[in-house]
Amino acid sequence: MKKFKLNSACLLGSLKEHQDIKDTLINKLQKADCNYLEDKTDYVDNLIHKLDWANSQDELRDWVKYIKPYLKKYFKDCANSLGYHDVLIKNIWFQQYNKNGKHDWHVHGENYTGVYYVKFFKNSAKTELIDPFSQDKKLSIDAKEGDIVLFPSYVIHRASEQQDEFEKIIISFNLEFIDIKIDLIKKINVLKEEAI
Repeated sequence: MKKFKLNSACLLGSLKEHQDIKDTLINKLQKADCNYLEDKTDYVDNLIHKLDWANSQDELRDWVKYIKPYLKKYFKDCANSLGYHDVLIKNIWFQQYNKNGKHDWHVHGENYTGVYYVKFFKNSAKTELIDPFSQDKKLSIDAKEGDIVLFPSYVIHRASEQQDEFEKIIISFNLEFIDIKIDLIKKINVLKEEAI
């Protein structure tokens, strides 16, 4: 099998409204119906102190109704920058990590996924990605509170272990970028073919 490199985009930016909405959002997250996950086997080591993945398709949760308009606008801007007209949020959930919390290596569904760092301190555990081409390089996302990172869902990634006492709260999501922009279709129709 021949393996060849195809560039793919990861995006990192900040939600401009973060400081204005943070306290209300955290308050709503603390009131959400959630679970605890501890899963340790020979291959997996997860410890997530609070999460509501089981309800990830329920758009009527209070915190989702509050944050979704802000995220939808941000995601649409991201979709446009990648050549798509729109985006669908397929799943959205939050996770809280206390000391020793972690989410081991995994992948997601849909075509993009990502993390919104709702409560994130300087020493909070970072999101790490594996380079899908070489698979011998671990990339650490240098995010700060209020940032959102998006990357293709097939990329193997994890939340490394939370070392300090401060809780880390993130919102994660699976996105489907849809409807290729007409101007991009016109542009790619005139590109020359390259042999692989």
